[in-house]
Amino acid sequence: MIPIQYRDAETEEILDWRHEEGAPAIGQRVLLECVGEFQVLYRWRCNPTACVVYVRRVEKEVRVAA
Repeated sequence: MIPIQYRDAETEEILDWRHEEGAPAIGQRVLLECVGEFQVLYRWRCNPTACVVYVRRVEKEVRVAA
């Protein structure tokens, strides 16, 4: 398990920090507790001991009645 730090790609704000089996793939969607659903944009300084992952919020789909 490696520590993963999730950061907002625009503000650099730390959104979540947790231990996971591995780093999420670029483009993968992740659910951050108490924050919402995000998409992984890129990873920085990813190695077997730690990883910083930059994400952006996934917009909720709006369905329009036909």
